[in-house]
Amino acid sequence: MTNDKTIAIRLNPLAFLEVDEPWASALKRDITPEALISYLCSLDITSDIPSIVSRYKEISTEPQRLFAAPNEERIIRKLVIPLHSAKASYALGNYLGTIALCGMVAEMVTLLRYEVSQIAINGHPISEKEEASLFGRTFEKLDQKRRIQVLRTYELINEELESHLELIREKRNLYLHYYSAEESTLPNDAVKVFHSAVSAVAGVIGQDIKDGKLILNQALLKYLENIGLAKPAE
Repeated sequence: MTNDKTIAIRLNPLAFLEVDEPWASALKRDITPEALISYLCSLDITSDIPSIVSRYKEISTEPQRLFAAPNEERIIRKLVIPLHSAKASYALGNYLGTIALCGMVAEMVTLLRYEVSQIAINGHPISEKEEASLFGRTFEKLDQKRRIQVLRTYELINEELESHLELIREKRNLYLHYYSAEESTLPNDAVKVFHSAVSAVAGVIGQDIKDGKLILNQALLKYLENIGLAKPAE
């Protein structure tokens, strides 16, 4: 009697064979654009150009577009670049990466909205000690659910923005924290999460056009003025 079992395995699932040794020297394959794209795409995902373009088109259906953003370092680095990476991740079939990045963006949205709101107590900006006293810890260290609750309580976000932030939070927790999460809905949920993240960023920035001029959220505009990025028009 034997206890031998047969099981299918994947060899070197993380390796870029054209680059990693000892395979690169043994195979002597050129690092072609096709090989690079194939590696960048998720496992079991078609990596031909038409498939990548098709997935890009799938996610590029957001109801609200992010067509402009202030060229402020943290806004670009914390909001815009991660959103761009989230969209690219979907095109490459990395749906989980899309959701994870959008989860980060949503957290940055709540932190930015709180920072630009300039909540005051007795006429003075709220201190970290006062935050901890009111919220149990500083706002930045709260979990995302509690941050959303605080922003809603202070009427710093409306019901629509709250719903976008909650959808992102719930889907992120589902796929990033539970091993039992159903994967068949992952692509569709990644699209929903990305659309909500774009709407959340657009909402906190403000993107109205009037007389050919971009109109930003007034709280954000005042914040940009305070840090010297926004100046009176000449």
